[in-house]
Amino acid sequence: MYEEGISPEFTAITPPRADCVYTSCYCEENVWKLCEHIQSQGTCSLDEVYAVFISNENKSIPIWRQKSSRGSEPVIWDYHVVLLHFNPQAQSFVYDLDTTLPFPCPADVYSREAFRSDGVLKPEFRRQVRDVGVFVFV
Repeated sequence: MYEEGISPEFTAITPPRADCVYTSCYCEENVWKLCEHIQSQGTCSLDEVYAVFISNENKSIPIWRQKSSRGSEPVIWDYHVVLLHFNPQAQSFVYDLDTTLPFPCPADVYSREAFRSDGVLKPEFRRQVRDVGVFVFV
């Protein structure tokens, strides 16, 4: 599969979106299942895989390009979890089963399209991110 912005050498570390275990509004469990697949299939080094938790003190974070969005409006989640495949020698990807963006999505594209800029957000909506290695998460 080659999509705009994705290196032609790209190899997915999960099944295609349609073949993934998915439950709406259960992002943490969805990411856990993706991590479980990566761990059992050995599709990449586990040192490169992170569950990324996004939230803030107010439990109100806007994320654009979500399946449950109304048009171009963001969804306000209390928290959201995505899988990050961080490859220091190649392109990094975000795996988010709740997004309308490609699956997987280049990390720079996901950040720009789903998070937008904290500079345009009211302070109470600014996001905090915590990454957890797959060894700890699964």
